[in-house]
Amino acid sequence: MNILVRNRNVATPPGYAERECFLVSYEMPLCKHCFVLCHEPSDPDHPSIDLSVMSFFLAEAHQLSIKVTDNAHSFVIIHSGGFVRKRHNLHMHVFVIRRRWQKAWLYALLAAIHGTSAMVRALLKLIGRAPATSFKPKPLRAPAQ
Repeated sequence: MNILVRNRNVATPPGYAERECFLVSYEMPLCKHCFVLCHEPSDPDHPSIDLSVMSFFLAEAHQLSIKVTDNAHSFVIIHSGGFVRKRHNLHMHVFVIRRRWQKAWLYALLAAIHGTSAMVRALLKLIGRAPATSFKPKPLRAPAQ
């Protein structure tokens, strides 16, 4: 649980359910429009990255930005590759911002959050209590012919 996250809400807007996706919205200090677009496939052999879902998420990032700012290009996206993700599923973080200072603030917040997490994990590893990280991403499937 992150103490900086406020007003967390999970929804399944139109177009999400058929892709086995959902939308998490939340706020952080001075960053009110934060989203995580998540893909939770029921097939355990589904690849870690599904390019059709990535395209859908990118289109949704533009739509979320339009809703908040009336501008399709006022957002920052963060997507981590399979080997550096905490969660197994494909997800994309979208932060809708209006000003450049908000982008700098966002990066400072994320650095503090992830820096603290990395230090805690390192400390737990030193004392032999680190969680196992056996997650290995599944490769992309070959395109259908």
